[in-house]
Amino acid sequence: MIYLDNAATTFPKPQSVIDAVCDCMKNYGGNAGRGGHYLARKSFEKVYECREVMADFIKADSPEQIIFTKNTTEAINLAVKGIIKSGDEIIISSMEHNSVLRSCISMEKRGAKVKIVRANHEGCVSADDVISAITAQTRLICIIHASNVVGTVNPVREICKRAREKNVLTLVDAAQSGGILPVDTSCGDLIAFAGHKGLYGPFGTGVLYIRKGLKLDTLIEGGTGSLSESAFMPESLPERFEAGTVNTCAIAGLCEGIKFVVNEGVAEREAELGAFFKEQLSTVKGIKLLGKSDTAVMGVLLKNHDCVEVAERLDAEYNIATRAGLHCCPMAHRTLGTISSGLLRFSAGYFNTKDEITTAAKALENIISE
Repeated sequence: MIYLDNAATTFPKPQSVIDAVCDCMKNYGGNAGRGGHYLARKSFEKVYECREVMADFIKADSPEQIIFTKNTTEAINLAVKGIIKSGDEIIISSMEHNSVLRSCISMEKRGAKVKIVRANHEGCVSADDVISAITAQTRLICIIHASNVVGTVNPVREICKRAREKNVLTLVDAAQSGGILPVDTSCGDLIAFAGHKGLYGPFGTGVLYIRKGLKLDTLIEGGTGSLSESAFMPESLPERFEAGTVNTCAIAGLCEGIKFVVNEGVAEREAELGAFFKEQLSTVKGIKLLGKSDTAVMGVLLKNHDCVEVAERLDAEYNIATRAGLHCCPMAHRTLGTISSGLLRFSAGYFNTKDEITTAAKALENIISE
């Protein structure tokens, strides 16, 4: 199969990631932080190694600022619901994924207010518009870094810098940019990552970076392996936000995924493939590329063809995996004017080749020219 759905999850995974998961399951699968024996210690050390690798990757002050979650959605919910109180205002863009939209809207039931700043026709939100929307009640700005629909990249560093000058916190959804674009602690006070996408880790892995000194309420309470005599969650990170057993085997895989991204030049490779993909698709008549993609994610509007039907034919007749529809982003599609039609999305990854991309563009051309 030609797999061009890497925005949903990267596939295949590097062999080093697979080996790390299997090694944990076979050789040291104790419960990290839940015992003093060798297997528990070994698991704890591996989890901590991944914290160190991730902290170094994004230039965090310490590994303790790296919180492991099961996905970006949990990380976003942890951040939003840990920060926002009744009377607070949240600013989001009109390109946000439902993980941001739904978690923020749910806070309206608790007395918060959500303000939506509209992006332009390419899916990019203006830093000036975001900063101008700040009021005395604004507590948090939530912005997607790279669109999972059309690949457009938002100016998160500028937004973060200017928001800090006004004592407003920023939460960046880096699900589509982590590992693919430069993302570090200058991008946001809180940053949510998907381990299984651009970081090339397994399913069930996500990360929330929390800037030093920030105080968040907990989302989930439970065992931490420390301070067990207390009825309350510890104040220290990362224990405060990692109640219960962590997914050690998946985290071991994530650790190797991050190393792979750093060592193999994944960002450069995907940038090259993205530029080539855009060039190939631009020659196909009867389609329109939407957005201003700076990644390998391409959103295609089809003339006189249903995007879901075309995706099904690409799969059934050409063995090419894509994704069609609304991509869990109805606000983005309203912004782009595609809420009624949806889009066909192609998303290349490190393991794709230019020959595969050329084949996919030709298959698309064959289908829509019939």
